[in-house]
Amino acid sequence: MNKTSSENKLHTHCDHCNKQHVKIVRYYQQETYCANCYRTWFTKKPCSSCGEIKRLHKKEHSSVCLDCRRHQPCIRCGCDAVKHSANTPQGRACQSCYQRHFKAPQQCFECGKKKTGLSRYQELPHQHPICGTCYQQHVCETCPACRRYRKLVDTPQGKLCHKCHELGEINCPSCQKLMPAGCGEHCWSCYWQQRLIREVEINQNKFASDGVKQGYGDFIKWFVAQRDYQVVTLKHQHFVKFFERCNALWGQIPNYDKLANEFKPEGLRSHLTVLRWLIDTGQITINLKVKDDIAEQERIQNLLGKFDAVPEQVDRYYEILVKKINAGRTTLKSLRLALQPVAGLYQQFGLIGAQAPSQAQIDNYLTLKSGQRNALYGFINYLNQTQELELKCEVPDLKRRKRAKRQQLEQEIMGLARQTTPLSKKDQLRWLQLGMAYFHDQEVSLKALANVPVFCQPDNEMLRLNYEGKHYWLPRAGQ
Repeated sequence: MNKTSSENKLHTHCDHCNKQHVKIVRYYQQETYCANCYRTWFTKKPCSSCGEIKRLHKKEHSSVCLDCRRHQPCIRCGCDAVKHSANTPQGRACQSCYQRHFKAPQQCFECGKKKTGLSRYQELPHQHPICGTCYQQHVCETCPACRRYRKLVDTPQGKLCHKCHELGEINCPSCQKLMPAGCGEHCWSCYWQQRLIREVEINQNKFASDGVKQGYGDFIKWFVAQRDYQVVTLKHQHFVKFFERCNALWGQIPNYDKLANEFKPEGLRSHLTVLRWLIDTGQITINLKVKDDIAEQERIQNLLGKFDAVPEQVDRYYEILVKKINAGRTTLKSLRLALQPVAGLYQQFGLIGAQAPSQAQIDNYLTLKSGQRNALYGFINYLNQTQELELKCEVPDLKRRKRAKRQQLEQEIMGLARQTTPLSKKDQLRWLQLGMAYFHDQEVSLKALANVPVFCQPDNEMLRLNYEGKHYWLPRAGQ
C-alpha cells in the first residue's frame, strides 16, 4: 500500500538534520530524530524520577525516561495511562482524554463539523471516521422505560435497553422507590433533586452577602414547593442574575421602590417568579404609584430614544412639560400623552434640528390620526408663541379623512399582494382585516378574525367570510 506524503515525512524525515529517507529511531514531543541526531541530542544521564542512567534530552534538566513516563498517570483525569495512551507536550494522557482534549480536531465525514474523538465503526455502511453524535443517530434510540438514549434490543415488551431488559426494575439507592434499572445510580426524581442541590451550592458561591445567599436558598425552597424538582432545575438559572444584581448593588434584597427604580417594571416582568416569592413571603409590598410613574418614565425615554438626535423644538417642549411636573401642574402620564403625537409628527416627515412642521404636514398627520388633535394642540401653541408662526391644529373634514384612510389601506394591500413568498399566518389575517375595511367598511380585530370561518374554492379567486351572521366576499391573497 502506498503511503501518503505526510506519512512518508513522518517515518522517513528527520526534523533536526532535515535528511530524507532515513530511519526514525525516536519520536519526542512531536519531533522526529534519526540515529545520528538521537545520539547527539539524547545523552546518558540519570532519570529525574527513578535515578537510573538513560538516554535523555540534553536540554531538559528534569527529563523523565520512557519507562517512568509510561507509568505516569493521565495528566488530566489521573487514571492509569500505561496501555493505550499517548505522550503529549504536557505529559502522559490516557486514550480517552487524548482523543477528546489533546488530539487535533478532525472533520466528521457526515456532519462536516470539526471535532475530537472521531472513530470508524463496523456497523456503518462506510469506513470513514465520524463523531459520536452522528454514530448515535445510526444505532441509538430512547429507551421507553429509563428514557436513556442507548442501543436497544427487541424484547417481548418491545424495544428496551440491555439493562432494562435484563434487570427490569430495581430499588433506587437514595429513595428506595422502584425504578427502571437503566436509570443508573438514581431514579429521575433523585437525579433532579441532587442536581439542583449541587447547582444551588455552586450559585451561592457567587454571592458575597450572606443575606443574598440565604434569600436565594429560600427562593429555591419556595419554588420547589410550587413546582417539581425537574422544572426548578431547568429554570432556576434564569433568576440568578436578579440575586447577582441585588448582591452587587445593595448586599441584600431591598424594598419594592429600589427594585422598581433599578429593574424598571419591564425588567421586573422577566423576574415575575422571584417577585411572586417576595410578595408571598411578605418581604415587599408593591407600590402602585411608584410602579406607574417608573413605567411612564420608561415609555417617555423610549419615545425620545427613537430619534438619533432629539430635534431642538421637541427637546425644548419636553423641558417645558418637565417644569410643569415639578410645579405639580401635570402628571407623567399627561406628559407622555402630549409628547407622543409630537414625536410621531417629527418622525413621519423626517424633521430634524430646529425645523418646525408646516401646516400641510400637520394637516396630513391629523388626517390619519385625528384622535391626537387635542394632545398635539399644546405643541402647536408653543410653536406659534416661540417661533411667531400661525399654525392651526384643526381636524380635516370627514371626507378628506376617509379618502386618506382608503389610500393607506390600498398601500398596505398592494404591499401584501406584491410579496413573492406565501403569506405567513399573521399576514393572512392582516389581509382579511384590510379587505374587510377596504371593501366592506368593517373594522375587525385580528383576534376576532382568527376565529372567523373562511371558505375558499380551489378554482375560485374569492374568499367567503362568515362574520356576525353575514357573508363577506374578499379577493384571495396573491390574485
